[in-house]
Amino acid sequence: MTEPTTDEPATPTSPRNRLDLILALCAIFISAVSLVVAIQQSRTERSLVAADTWPYLQRILNNEYDGHRTIAIGVSNDGVGPAKIKSVAMFFDGRPVASGIDLLRQCCGLDTGKPIPPQLPGGFESSIVDETVLRAGQDNPMLKFHEAEGSSAVVDRLRASLLKISFKACYCSTLDQCWTSDLRTTAITPVAECKPPEHPFDPNGR
Repeated sequence: MTEPTTDEPATPTSPRNRLDLILALCAIFISAVSLVVAIQQSRTERSLVAADTWPYLQRILNNEYDGHRTIAIGVSNDGVGPAKIKSVAMFFDGRPVASGIDLLRQCCGLDTGKPIPPQLPGGFESSIVDETVLRAGQDNPMLKFHEAEGSSAVVDRLRASLLKISFKACYCSTLDQCWTSDLRTTAITPVAECKPPEHPFDPNGR
């Protein structure tokens, strides 16, 4: 014959145990709040750093440059941080341009079968822009065409055709945040990284 079991009476929770539990829960809550605040502060600080290092490239299409009758074609950094320029592709009337000479051939009737200096008596200068760093407030005229005494049909045509030139650029900040841009509008597109352009532009090429 088995003896009937009797339930043990519940041990009452002492006031001290309840206090310890409340303190433990408070500590967990405070730790969680501190973690959330720390994460939010970190995000805010990163946003501030990103704002302080934000580059913003714009095109240069000028009939005069540095106070001279020089046609300048290039890019400027109107942002607040350095721009790591990965690539700048150029187009004329929607067609890819391979070089400065190719631009003059497409737009302005440059005859590459003849000597170039007589067709450009003022001469021209070119500057590499891909894989360079442009400081805030700095510009890089990739191409400069100087006007000499008298007229040059090629330069005159170029001057009249500047607005047919367009660009596609990809550049990054010092935080490796990258964007693509047409350098004309304020619309820039964030990208994970800059890929090689489909139609590279070499200012010094033929």
